[in-house]
Amino acid sequence: MGIIDRAVYVLTCKKCGTTEQSSILDKGSVWGSAWNFSAHFSNFETSWTGGGATEPELTSVKCKKCGSTDIDVKSDY
Repeated sequence: MGIIDRAVYVLTCKKCGTTEQSSILDKGSVWGSAWNFSAHFSNFETSWTGGGATEPELTSVKCKKCGSTDIDVKSDY
């Protein structure tokens, strides 16, 4: 099973400046593909919907260092 696509997320807390990057992979083969269900972040609490047949969507994020939910979210492929 190889990697078909990759979504890279960069989270930056607007209050304390904490920043972190993580990826979600779409793995597949000739029989089909499946997205991971979430990206892992050490400095942020995140919630996701989707995964498997559909690309996951970030639904909420909170900074673990200061508790802020004012987070800049950037994603790219």
